[in-house]
Amino acid sequence: MNGIPRQTDAGSTEWRSVAPLLDHRPEIRRFQLAGGIGTLPLVGRADFDTAVANWLKAYVPPSYAHSLVLLSSRSGWVLLDRAADLLRAAYPLRAEAGPGPEPSSGPGVPGAESAVDELLRTAPLLLDHTLLLARFDDRTGAVHPYTEVLFPAGSRLPAGGTATAAVTVHGGIEDGTPVLLPVLAGRPAADGTGAAVLSAPGTELHALGTARLTFELRGPGDVRLTGRAAPAENGRPALDIPALISGLPRRIIRPPGLEVWFTVELSGADTAETAERLDFVGEVVSELARRNGGAGLRVGVVGHYDHVIHENSHTQRPTLLLPRPAGPAGDVLAELAGWKPALRRQDTTSSLEDALKAVVRLAVAPARAAAATRRTVLIVARRPPAMPVLRGPVPSCPLGADWKHELHALRGHGVRVLTRADQTPPGPPGSPDPVGDYARGTWAALSAEGSFQPGRNAPADVAAELTPAWRSDGPPCPLAFATALR
Repeated sequence: MNGIPRQTDAGSTEWRSVAPLLDHRPEIRRFQLAGGIGTLPLVGRADFDTAVANWLKAYVPPSYAHSLVLLSSRSGWVLLDRAADLLRAAYPLRAEAGPGPEPSSGPGVPGAESAVDELLRTAPLLLDHTLLLARFDDRTGAVHPYTEVLFPAGSRLPAGGTATAAVTVHGGIEDGTPVLLPVLAGRPAADGTGAAVLSAPGTELHALGTARLTFELRGPGDVRLTGRAAPAENGRPALDIPALISGLPRRIIRPPGLEVWFTVELSGADTAETAERLDFVGEVVSELARRNGGAGLRVGVVGHYDHVIHENSHTQRPTLLLPRPAGPAGDVLAELAGWKPALRRQDTTSSLEDALKAVVRLAVAPARAAAATRRTVLIVARRPPAMPVLRGPVPSCPLGADWKHELHALRGHGVRVLTRADQTPPGPPGSPDPVGDYARGTWAALSAEGSFQPGRNAPADVAAELTPAWRSDGPPCPLAFATALR
């Protein structure tokens, strides 16, 4: 069936029913079959030949006439050799195996089953042995079944040997979801019919991940997954391939492009404080690149230092901002490696308002406004931005930048603003705390769309939150993918 050899019990016959002239006692009968001499009367050769020929004609149906295999038990047994010659003369044999183990007194020959197994293992494959996967159409997003040939038709194993085939498979959009790996004899038609299931092991694949799997051929119809999951079933699983194919998702919807901007406060109490922020941003960028494969991802960054006291628009000043336009993730990582920390001049506000103003200029250009891209700004800092004018003890921005104006401009252009900032502790109970109140209120406004906390949210978790999700039009895909979703 489907080119897969199947061993079944063809039945057995006592030698005395074939040739009644043989003795009923097993040890005597074996002596006679070996051509023994002595006081026992010889079995008539002509009568033996006639009895064996008549039995063959009655026992071997026409459908078996071209699929016979001769298992020779031991060479030199006179009557057994004559019976083998009669079989060769009457039928074309597909194969012979022997000499084998010595026959016993029972109806069968011990070792015959293992000999047939070995013959079947070395038979050539009549059909391709294939792995059923899913394939993603980059243009339309449609999901189609796809078969990967593991062992082509005509392959055969040496006696006692096996063969292996390695194939790379890819995860879908659901993380840690078990997938089936149906191994088939033949290639299924579009509706899933026309191929037999040999095995259907399962394994887990990470979302958008890649795995290298190894399959072992142990004979026609016997292919097993090795080294990753439990071995395939010895029997053929009752897997409905047409239902499996008809249950694939209609299409996988690719996420929009991603543009992420970081603002990084580069002034700190010591070098370690700023280094932690730079390391965090670098790890998030690397994780974003891994998750997005570099496709559809652009990253920009603006570093900002403290203002100089009494600074204004007419004063020559040292570097305040380090803006990096959006581009490949690798360029941003190289840029971050060259930034130098500085000691902060005061512990109340930073120049974040100026960094936001720079992000607005770079991130909301009209050319990008209509692009199908998700844009996000992540603020990585310790101190809040300053007010545009001096009010009470909270310092103002020397350049008069208004962070509320920049925040509204970003959100008005569909840019999501998130924060990763140190928490401002509450002041002493019952005492006025205008600086702390300003910091907490400002961070609450900036964090309205989401926030992360140092020491609590790992870079991988932050990258997962920033990355737009793939979506499935239909049920989850039960199969691994032949190509990566990119």
